[in-house]
Amino acid sequence: MLSIKNLHFGYSKTNEILKGIDLSLNSSEIGVILGANGAGKSTLLKNILGLLKPSLGEITIDNEDMINIKPKLRAQKIAYVSQNVELPNLSVYETILMARLPYYALAPSKEDKDIVLDIIREFDLEQFMNKMSTELSGGEKQIVAIARALSQQPDLLVFDEPTSNLDISRSLLLEEKIKKVAKEKNIAVIMAVHDLDIAYDIADKFYFMNKGEIVASGGKEVFTEENIYKTFEQKCTIKNIDGTTYIKFERK
Repeated sequence: MLSIKNLHFGYSKTNEILKGIDLSLNSSEIGVILGANGAGKSTLLKNILGLLKPSLGEITIDNEDMINIKPKLRAQKIAYVSQNVELPNLSVYETILMARLPYYALAPSKEDKDIVLDIIREFDLEQFMNKMSTELSGGEKQIVAIARALSQQPDLLVFDEPTSNLDISRSLLLEEKIKKVAKEKNIAVIMAVHDLDIAYDIADKFYFMNKGEIVASGGKEVFTEENIYKTFEQKCTIKNIDGTTYIKFERK
């Protein structure tokens, strides 16, 4: 599905940010990128999204080159939900319909409109259809942003710190929505997350980053105190109590 091989990126020849990233993620899997500030998480996501172009390496989805692909075709493959959701001053229906732009030239077809209406029903947004997107609460905007992204019918959904601006209850609801989307729609999801507890709960695969490199990757078996120390350079203790995993960092 998503394959990244030997990816390098730098803003100059003397300032390399990504240093040979290798990463793979299958359809319906949720992959979480973990790392301290400055590790290269956002830079990696921007390369995947085509906002930055690597100096070396490849990014493919189902063996199709995502680096040199035309932007309109990339938008049919990859959708993005940003950390700070900004929606246009349009109705919720119009906002979600805009995501169909990669599929039509002059005007949306009946198929485009049907796809949008199906997603609106699926996300229980009928009551908001005619409401202006700018008038929604933060949590409602997050749901509309996900619905808009899914209207692109992508193979890969990219999130950057999706729960950082939400309270605990809305964060948990969003986690469940992301899990449901990945499994039921067979979409690969990759995200940067700063909260290790959330990461452990939501992820199928983990990519631990430090100084532009993946220091460990894999499933739950790589979520260890040793790899967390390699990534954040801080000791922690991982405990499982009654089926719930807790991570506690030691004070320096």
